[in-house]
Amino acid sequence: MRVRAITFLRALVIVAVVPAALAACGKKAPLGSPCRADDDCASGLACHREQCLHEGSARRLREEEQRAAGEGSARKVGDRIEVEWKGSYKPAIITGVVAPGSYRVHFDGYEAQWDEVVTETRIKGGVRAGSGQKTAVPAASSSTR
Repeated sequence: MRVRAITFLRALVIVAVVPAALAACGKKAPLGSPCRADDDCASGLACHREQCLHEGSARRLREEEQRAAGEGSARKVGDRIEVEWKGSYKPAIITGVVAPGSYRVHFDGYEAQWDEVVTETRIKGGVRAGSGQKTAVPAASSSTR
């Protein structure tokens, strides 16, 4: 137990010291390293949520977060919903947002193995504004009689 605690403390010190040491020697943090600002990360990387990521990934994540913050009516983690399952609706809670209009849900009274990703089409009440889902528009029919 004591060895594990010492190993954990060493790892914690390394995580805290590495960014400062790299900055002191003029090197930038590599992909996946902890950071505090874009300047802490190596070329081609950017800091997002205190981690160095590829610039494109960081930019996309920032844009998605800004878009999600602006969508007041979009569903979010913790929302209680009813999800269609085998012809009836089951109460559930949103445990994660996978993409706009797509959510990971946990069904009330069921084990986590039954959690799944659902789209707005299976949620009672259907598509909400700002959810990212498009409503289906039937294609124009062409008759060749």
